[in-house]
Amino acid sequence: MRAGEWSALTPFQVEGGDNPYTIQQELQQAMNDLVGIIRTAAELEDALVRIEELKERAKVMAVEGHRQYNPGWHLALDLRNMLLVSEAIAKAALAREESRGGHTRDDFPKTSPEWGTKNLVVRLDDQRTGVTLEEQPLPEMPAELKKYFEES
Repeated sequence: MRAGEWSALTPFQVEGGDNPYTIQQELQQAMNDLVGIIRTAAELEDALVRIEELKERAKVMAVEGHRQYNPGWHLALDLRNMLLVSEAIAKAALAREESRGGHTRDDFPKTSPEWGTKNLVVRLDDQRTGVTLEEQPLPEMPAELKKYFEES
């Protein structure tokens, strides 16, 4: 295996790395504390730093045992996606400077008409180790649906 390369079997080849359960618990706690129901820019920025630290630790996490029924190994495989999804959520929440629906920013408590016209699109980056974020305009609502949302 080349330096920097990761495969599904990498956690079996690492000695002394973090246990996947430790990384998962720390990710869960960071998301709960910093990307919870009520969010602020400072907390979201802290969460992104924390997620990057956990991604680095996940590169050298270690599992014990064999490939036959090994929940620690399964978690190690799942953690890569958990970290990417957590990064996507935190980046999108930081970019969206308003409160709307289930997204509440304590530092932007009001709904912004500007944000009602665009989507945030999150994609894997070119290295497939992080995410990129871009704004895209919402498509215009078809007239046959718009009539249901107009005020009487």
